[in-house]
Amino acid sequence: MKHESIILRNRDRKEVERFADARCGEDQSLYKKRGGFKREDIVIGALAELAVYRFLKNQGFKVKRPDFTIHTKNKKSFNADLTDGNKHFHVKGQSINSAIKYGNSWLMQRSDKLTKEPELNHYLVPTEVNLRTLEVKIFGFPSFTALHHYNVFMDCKVEWFNKSKCAIYLDALAFLSLKARWGMLKNYKD
Repeated sequence: MKHESIILRNRDRKEVERFADARCGEDQSLYKKRGGFKREDIVIGALAELAVYRFLKNQGFKVKRPDFTIHTKNKKSFNADLTDGNKHFHVKGQSINSAIKYGNSWLMQRSDKLTKEPELNHYLVPTEVNLRTLEVKIFGFPSFTALHHYNVFMDCKVEWFNKSKCAIYLDALAFLSLKARWGMLKNYKD
């Protein structure tokens, strides 16, 4: 499947590691209560956001740098990870190890309003992160309208996640046309 690759730098990894350390601290109980975050998940998500940020900047979008603010459980937000004020990008990161184990897939909260009904100008950005090489593969920018049209929200392979989460599998995204996955970009070519 068509993807774009961004190679991050060691200084990006250091920034993300500091953020993960600050977010986890010595006590990870807050994040376990929020759905089983592991430190590695935080690193993967932050690296994915940095890569997508760079990609969008290179495409001419005026997006703000990722916000690595640490939120308490009651301040958790479903807001987009990146925005230019008009378009809202919801970045999902997955490690290569997870992709090998479960297939390329990205989880969303069932309680997220975007899994129930699309909103204009909201886009999913599914990525795969290689922690060794710092390569981040971006698999497109499908709108949530397209995701709902093609009914890509599925049950998770890990059954106990299904109560609170749904999965979007790369295999399901393959049913979307290239234009549905990449068409919002200025230099998109069929």
